[in-house]
Amino acid sequence: MDRSTTCVAVLIAAVIVGACNYESAGSSDSGTDGGRGGMGGTGGMGGTGGMGGTGGVGGAAGTGRGGTGPLINLDAGGEHTAVSCGGKSKTGMKVAPDILILLDRSGSMNECLMPDAGMNTNCGANSKWAQLIPAITQVVSQTDTEVNWGLKFFPDNGNSTCAVTNTAAVDVGPGRGAAITTAIMGATSTNGGVVGYNGTPTRSAAAGATTYMSTLTDMSPKFILLATDGLPTCPASGGINGDDSIPAVGAVSDASAAGIATFVLGIGALSTGDTILSALADAGGRPRAASPSYYPVTSAGELTATLNQIVSIARVCRFPLTVPAGHSKDAIDVTGNGTVIPHDASHGNGWDYTDAAHTSIEIFGAPCDRVTDGTITRVSVTFRCPP
Repeated sequence: MDRSTTCVAVLIAAVIVGACNYESAGSSDSGTDGGRGGMGGTGGMGGTGGMGGTGGVGGAAGTGRGGTGPLINLDAGGEHTAVSCGGKSKTGMKVAPDILILLDRSGSMNECLMPDAGMNTNCGANSKWAQLIPAITQVVSQTDTEVNWGLKFFPDNGNSTCAVTNTAAVDVGPGRGAAITTAIMGATSTNGGVVGYNGTPTRSAAAGATTYMSTLTDMSPKFILLATDGLPTCPASGGINGDDSIPAVGAVSDASAAGIATFVLGIGALSTGDTILSALADAGGRPRAASPSYYPVTSAGELTATLNQIVSIARVCRFPLTVPAGHSKDAIDVTGNGTVIPHDASHGNGWDYTDAAHTSIEIFGAPCDRVTDGTITRVSVTFRCPP
């Protein structure tokens, strides 16, 4: 195959990779009757110059080195256009979600998980806390390599039954299973119940959790997992037992507006608060696709299944974009196991940017399902030249 034929093959490949990355040739001495000395023709065809081409039939070999010319791209119309880079692909590493467990440690968590006559408080090993806490620590420990977990109690200030800080008992991050188990055991009494307080300051808890989560600067999607057993109390006007339901819904709505969705777990057989917990779930932006809108759990097995379901929902197909020098984050192609995933701004069945700055992408619909279930094992992003 002569050099001109070889270059045509490279140029055809350039349609795929973005540029023809070969050296240019210099001007030919005397390639006339047989073509211009192969690739050694006038004006070199690309990048840093190469030696003159081999002579064609009737033409002498080209001499000299080509000058520093641009690389060559073959556009859709077959024209040669100058570009400064070639396509580069990178394999994406999926972003783990940030989930802060906002755990009710009010005195009512010492009530029996399934109340019966005459035994509704101080249930110890049969309490909501004792029965359900092992499920939380189990799921967190099993998933702490794929979820950035954190933990915040409410109340969490020992000086007041209604006080909530803007900090976490365990900061959100990878590998937090052991730390969360230790923190929960530290809040557990000798009989298996909770070392708790009387108030349920859900409003302040949601606001504090939002403030804390807003300090995280990673690209991960952010969630609050609110686990509580009833009606919000501790209104801003004061008192422990006053109803604070509507302001609590407002605080969860504020978290959603800040880009932090809230899942709501209703712990135990609720005698009050069912409607409010559904309102909290709706305001949080991640309601259950059934009635009630919150996730009701009345056994350890039910809680384990629910937590795993929530992890599956939160584990979105989001990938950060690390752009190679000279390439564009605005001109990319995405593939899964080598198959093109289409750009879909409607978020139905393809990929889209997650923000205006194009710092990451998220995959939606069937392609995401295949990523989540392990069918797609390699997501690649090809960065093309700036448009």
